[in-house]
This record gives sequence, structure tokens and C-alpha cells, in this order.
Amino acid sequence: MEFKVGQDIVYPKYGLGKILEVKYRKLPTGRRTKGVLIRFPAMHMTVWVPEERLRQTKVRKPMSRYMANKIMKVLKSRARFRTGKKAKERAQLYRDKVLSGDPIELAETVRDLVRLSIRKSLNVREAEIANKALRTLVRELALATNKSVEDVKEEVEAILYR
Repeated sequence: MEFKVGQDIVYPKYGLGKILEVKYRKLPTGRRTKGVLIRFPAMHMTVWVPEERLRQTKVRKPMSRYMANKIMKVLKSRARFRTGKKAKERAQLYRDKVLSGDPIELAETVRDLVRLSIRKSLNVREAEIANKALRTLVRELALATNKSVEDVKEEVEAILYR
């Protein structure tokens, strides 16, 4: 993936971001490497990340309108709870799904954790994962559908809390 200034990207760990600049920097080892400066508005932070690190972390372009429609179908589908596992194992499973960078897995995580929270209270890790995944998913859907974040959040919550 070629990175360009002004391009929106999805960094699985931090969510939706915008590339501010592409430049070379000298690392503490003395080696110069190309990287990108990314602003993550939802997290109120800006980071410089080497290009090779971006490839390792499965950074991707934001979803298309077609993918947004598929995501809405996933959110409307039946949740798959993993209540047989310990909470720690469940949290790790969901975190791995979020960090995979796959928007379908992100939507499944949001759907499953929100619906599980209706049945029982989530532990701290699961609640953090659910909130972060929901925030990323809503912002990305808003970008794909050209709607406001608030409108998309209301629409997604109406589906999940039905």
C-alpha cells in the first residue's frame, strides 16, 4: 500500500487516522527510514510510524460503501457468544479479532460484545475492547457512507440494542 499525504487509513490498534506527512527520519540506530506521520483525532494523538511497521500491523484503507453494507448485515445477524470460555480468554479472542484489521471481524466483535453486555455485565477488558471497537467502526462507517458520526452511531446502536 502506497501512503499519501491526506489519505485516511485504519490502524487496527488506534482506529481511523489521517496521514499528515511522509518523510524520512534518522533512527537511534543511525539508520534512516521512511515513515508516515498520522493523526488519530479520536485518540487526540499524532504518531510517526515507520513504513515497515505499518505493513506488519495490517494498516488498510477505510472500507468502501459496499463493505459498509456488508458490515450492517453482520451487525443485524445473530450474535455468537463464547460464554463457555473464561473472561480472560474471551477478551484475548476479541482483541485478536480487532487487531486483525478485518472490518468484518471488527463488526462481529462489536455485535457480540454489545449483545453480551445486554445479558450480563462485561469485565473491564471486554468493555474497553467493545467501546474502542464500536468507536472505530462507527467512524469508519461514517466515512464510507458520508454521514455524520452521530447519525451512524444512532443507527448502529438501534441495530445492536433492538
